[in-house]
Amino acid sequence: MMYFMFGMWAGMVGFSMSLIIRLELGMPGSL
Repeated sequence: MMYFMFGMWAGMVGFSMSLIIRLELGMPGSL
């Protein structure tokens, strides 16, 4: 059960980090 909870938490953190990176790259309008 702990492994499942840790996996879900890691997935949420990874998703939020990728989302933040995408927003940071999208702000300057380099794309």
